[in-house]
Amino acid sequence: MAAIKSGALPKLKLAPNLAPRLAWQTRRLLRQAGPGAVAGIACALLAVLAQWHATQLDQRQAALTRQLNAAARAAAIPHAPAPTAAGGVAAFYAYLPAHDAIPDQLKELVKVAQQSDIALTKAEYKPEMDAKAGFLRYRITLPVKADYASVQTFLIGALQALPTLTLDSVAFKREQIESGEIDARIQFVLLVRQEARR
Repeated sequence: MAAIKSGALPKLKLAPNLAPRLAWQTRRLLRQAGPGAVAGIACALLAVLAQWHATQLDQRQAALTRQLNAAARAAAIPHAPAPTAAGGVAAFYAYLPAHDAIPDQLKELVKVAQQSDIALTKAEYKPEMDAKAGFLRYRITLPVKADYASVQTFLIGALQALPTLTLDSVAFKREQIESGEIDARIQFVLLVRQEARR
């Protein structure tokens, strides 16, 4: 027996017509086996596929169970205590702009009106003190004359630009039905901190 050199691998010789011969052999075996055997092989392959799929589902279920258990453990850990009513009130007061910021807030309101094509020709301002509250309500009444879309744009823009501004009321009046402009009386309330006592 001849020794094989360590560096050389044995070469396999394959017949040049291997693929057609395998196809012919497969057809011959299928004809010999008959339709019952073919159906049996197909059923066996389906059973293997179903088993593989069941294994995949079991693994997925195990992963989801682990995630659910981890979430349940995380939910069981006590969190920081919920804010108390006093803490919520303090946060509310801290959120309000200072009393000295009223002119800046009004300038922002005028800017939003100009962007909405609203001419503010007249305005009434009235501070409303409340001895029990730690904040000041600054009532702003604006009579405006413009088309409805501009008034709507102004209302939305003002409430978005000034977070502590609230819409108290709005009344619409139209002199003539065919008129494109409406008379609106808008009442805002601006919430600010009370002026620091000296």
